[in-house]
Amino acid sequence: MRDTTTNTTGSGTATGQGISRLVDITPTDLVATVSFVTVAAVCLLVVDVASPFLRTAVGLPLLFLAPGYTVVAILFPRAKPLESADEGGVVAQTVPVSDIERLALAFGLSAALLPLFGLAIAALSGGITAPVVVTVVCTFVYSGVFVAAMRRFRAPTEDRYRFGLRRRLGGLRRSLFGTGSAVHTAVNLLLVVAMLVALTSVGYALVTPQDAEQYTELQLLTEDDAGEYVAAEYPDHVDSDGNVALTVAVENQEGERTDYTAVVQEQWVADGDVFDRTTLEETDYSVADGETAYGDHNVTPTAESGTVRVAVLLYDGDVPDTPTTDNAYRYGYVWLEIGDDPEALADE
Repeated sequence: MRDTTTNTTGSGTATGQGISRLVDITPTDLVATVSFVTVAAVCLLVVDVASPFLRTAVGLPLLFLAPGYTVVAILFPRAKPLESADEGGVVAQTVPVSDIERLALAFGLSAALLPLFGLAIAALSGGITAPVVVTVVCTFVYSGVFVAAMRRFRAPTEDRYRFGLRRRLGGLRRSLFGTGSAVHTAVNLLLVVAMLVALTSVGYALVTPQDAEQYTELQLLTEDDAGEYVAAEYPDHVDSDGNVALTVAVENQEGERTDYTAVVQEQWVADGDVFDRTTLEETDYSVADGETAYGDHNVTPTAESGTVRVAVLLYDGDVPDTPTTDNAYRYGYVWLEIGDDPEALADE
C-alpha cells in the first residue's frame, strides 16, 4: 500500500526561511519612507485635508525628516563601514553611524535642504506655494530613495544597514525607564515632551496654510519728460473746456484674475464734504493676479471756473447708483483750478 502521508514540515520551514530571508534583504526603512511620503502627498495634495492636527502630523516629518533621511541613507548604506575608501569607489562609507546619529543628521540635513528647495522653486517657477513645495520634496525623496536602495544592495547582505523596529523600541524604553531613578525618568520624559511640542509648533506654522495678504492698489500717474510713469507732477490747472491727461494704474494682488470698473468723477467740495458730483468716464479693467493694468484718460471738466476735485473711484463689483469715495473699493483724486491761468495772463 502506497504511503500518501505528506511531509509539510520541510515546506513550512522553507517558507518561513523564505519570509525571513525576504525580511532580511528588504530595506524596511526605505520602504517606510516612501510609504509615508506617498500618504503625506495624498493628504496634502489630493485630499487637501483641512484639519490642522493632521496636516501637522504628516507635514512635520515630510519637511524635517524625510529629505534629510534620504541623504543619510545615500551616504551611509552600510552597518559595517569599509576599512578604506579605496574599496568603495568615489563615495564610500568609512565610519560607523548609529541610529541616533542618523536621526540627528536627518533633521539637520532636512533643515539645510529646505532653503535650497525654496531657492530652486523661486528660480524655476517664481511661486512658493504649499502644493509646489510638497511636490518638490516628494520628488526629491523618491529619487533619493532609489539611489539609496541601489547603494545598499551593492553592499554584502551581512554588511547592509538594517532598521530593527523591535530592537530600537526596546533600547528606547531602556534609555527612558531603565535609569533606576524616578527623577531621571521624569526628566527624560519631560525632555521628550518638550522636544515634541517644539517641533510640532514649528511644523504647524510651516504646514498650516496661511492667508497671504490680498489687496488692490490704485495709482494716479503722469508721464514725465523721459516717458516714465510717475506719481508726481500732477496738473493743477486747466483752461475752460480743456483736457487733463491722467494715467490710472490698477495693481491686482487678490490671488486671482479680477474685473474692475474705474469711475472718473468731477466733484465739488465745501468744508470737506462733496455737495455735487458729475461722472465723466467709466472704464472696465480685467487684471490677472500679480499684474498691473494701465489706462490713459483725457478728462474734460464740466465746470467753467473754480476749484474742483477729479476723483477716480475703483470698484471690484457692481458700481452703485451714486459712486462715492465711501463706497469705492479704492480711490484717488487730484485738485484742479479751472479758468484762465493767472501766470499765463501775467506773461502776456
